[in-house]
Amino acid sequence: MSPPTSEADIQVLQGLLAAPDPVPTPPPGPAAPGLATGDEIYLRVWEIEQEHGRTRWTVATFYLSISFAIFGFSFQAQLASPLPSISRVSAVCIYWFGVLLFSRFHVYNHVLRQYLREMEQQGHTSVKLHTGYDAVMRTRSRPLLAAGYMLIYFGLFYTVGVLLLLWLLP
Repeated sequence: MSPPTSEADIQVLQGLLAAPDPVPTPPPGPAAPGLATGDEIYLRVWEIEQEHGRTRWTVATFYLSISFAIFGFSFQAQLASPLPSISRVSAVCIYWFGVLLFSRFHVYNHVLRQYLREMEQQGHTSVKLHTGYDAVMRTRSRPLLAAGYMLIYFGLFYTVGVLLLLWLLP
């Protein structure tokens, strides 16, 4: 994970660290033998969610990179007449396939994040990462644009650009 770079990111992190703990932390003590504590379960689910998010971005980046490579390849001068158009349409199709995979992986990440929020709200853990983040984000004057929406907006721009190229170039 990269360090925060903008002032807004730093304010979000400071708000998370300064947010009061609405649910009292359970007293320290040994857990029942053979049973995981709420914090251990929470951290394990959080690790799974982080790994799944990393996989989601790796898969999406792979398909987006292939799409852009094929698109760039389509501008080579020695390609015969229908091949550039076919390459560009294929590149757009691969891009949208990558976005669909990204969206599919996002659903599972959302389920895991919701489970973590429920654990926090019901007091099963002393960690308050998601509820603290939600509280800080609600105080922002301008909401952030989600990555999935940015991929869709860029995909629409990309598709329109390829359609214009098909229309303007023979």
